[in-house]
Amino acid sequence: MSSIAIVGVTGTIGGRVARQLVEAGHDVVGLSRGGSEAPNGVRRRLVDLTDESAARNALDGIRALYLTPPESGPDPLALERSVGMNVIAAARDRGVEHVVMHTAVHADRGDTGAKILDNKQPLEAALAASGVPYTILRPAWYLQNLFGAKGYLEQGMFSMPWPADRVWAATDVEDVARAAVAFLENGPANRGFDVHIPGGITAAAICEAVECVTGQAVGYQEAPSSRQAVESYPISDAHKELYAALFDYFRSHSYLGDPLPVTEAVDGFSYGTIEDFMHRELFAGVGV
Repeated sequence: MSSIAIVGVTGTIGGRVARQLVEAGHDVVGLSRGGSEAPNGVRRRLVDLTDESAARNALDGIRALYLTPPESGPDPLALERSVGMNVIAAARDRGVEHVVMHTAVHADRGDTGAKILDNKQPLEAALAASGVPYTILRPAWYLQNLFGAKGYLEQGMFSMPWPADRVWAATDVEDVARAAVAFLENGPANRGFDVHIPGGITAAAICEAVECVTGQAVGYQEAPSSRQAVESYPISDAHKELYAALFDYFRSHSYLGDPLPVTEAVDGFSYGTIEDFMHRELFAGVGV
């Protein structure tokens, strides 16, 4: 038994990490302001992590920590910085033995021009300089984002703001969760790891995977701009601006990392495929 805290326990990845740790017999503490229920078996501590003192108190008795700084509200980047810096300082002050922090591919560069990436570079630097043993996981664009396009895919349509053969890094959140749990159990690496499907993906590959799993042919149309591509997303205007800038970065740069070192650092780790994700989540039960 060991006490492991999860910042972002009600989120897509934090919830998965928490459930896997509970199933493995760990004492899991979920830190959140409120919102959705934490997974079964998680002890929840309601805390405002933008408050430095509250963050320190929340880490009493915590041995290890999974940190996904939140990006919500009217100023998502300010919230991410505030919570991230406060939790890193609290982990140092409370003697936490290992912080696994989740950022993004290319977040270590700090000069991409995509604020949603560059905002994470100071957090990575602060964690590395804190003296707290750490591991950084850098996932990419999530395959789970395709849930937002599922209705279009079912009608045989798909669109992104670049050509069908443009390659970009994409990650199944299940891969991030498995890597996070492995490092939390095995100990710190004191380095960062890119986490995405080796070789990246393309829109053409997504269309082909949908056809393979469902039998539905999918046609592709390139969106004329990044802003138009995100306009229909069910997110705030602030987030639309951030994601439009991120897509502009994808359009003009090679958005790929080096996803193989994590397979060497974690025994038995392997990446899922687009087809795995389609079968397991996006079109679960189809063709079964």
